Amino acid sequence: MSVRGVVTSYNPHKGWGFIECNGQDVFVNKKECGGFCLAKGMEVEFGIAQGDKGSHATGVRVLATPEDTLYHGEIKSFNMNKGYGFIGCDAFPEQDVFVLKSAIYGGFAPQGALCKFKVTAEEKGPAAADVQLLGAASEGYKGFGKGFGKDMWGFGKGDMWGKGFGKGKGKGGPRVDPSLKVWIGGLPEGARWKDLQEHMEKAGKTKWCEVFEGKGAGTGTVAYTSTEDVAQAISTLNGSVFAGQSIQVDAWVKAPKEEA
Repeated sequence: MSVRGVVTSYNPHKGWGFIECNGQDVFVNKKECGGFCLAKGMEVEFGIAQGDKGSHATGVRVLATPEDTLYHGEIKSFNMNKGYGFIGCDAFPEQDVFVLKSAIYGGFAPQGALCKFKVTAEEKGPAAADVQLLGAASEGYKGFGKGFGKDMWGFGKGDMWGKGFGKGKGKGGPRVDPSLKVWIGGLPEGARWKDLQEHMEKAGKTKWCEVFEGKGAGTGTVAYTSTEDVAQAISTLNGSVFAGQSIQVDAWVKAPKEEA
């Protein structure tokens, strides 16, 4: 049975988000989207399945006009000298999508890079437009060390970037995939990391927790062992009460350009 809902959040870099349906948030992973890339406010049709972590969307179908439809893809090839290449996408199983250098933000797309894009219908087949690289590949045109902070990622000098873009100067901590981290805001003065870790483990097993001090007072971050636990934390602990104060729990991002 299919139902309809509206995407309330979706991070294309991490490939997951939430769909609101009948007053409840349903977790959605990009592998259930058939090559389509979701965006906040988008109307979708989907099935619902139950798992260990709760309900999740299956067989997602985007209900958008062709000009507003976004796709997830992977750069299959790109010739910088000729200025064009091809994108593989599950939504176009019979033909790769042609892409010109001029359609790519930054003008370059390394082979194997993940991306999101729109499509225009051309005489010889689909052509990509508004191509944006995702994940690690997107760092190629962000400028790396120009103020993004010398934190665990080692990208220059400055404050650590977190949700809220620079709300905190952390000590660093171990190297952790950003998709396994959550940002926490609204922490009360004097909050201890051990108490916060205990609170956050209501959503899943954590492997690291930090409460920021100084400029980042009132914020922190927690790393989980799986993206499912990250989604569970955002879904269930955002707005929860910790040490007598309501806290915010959201996806960790490194720079203003990364947005759901």
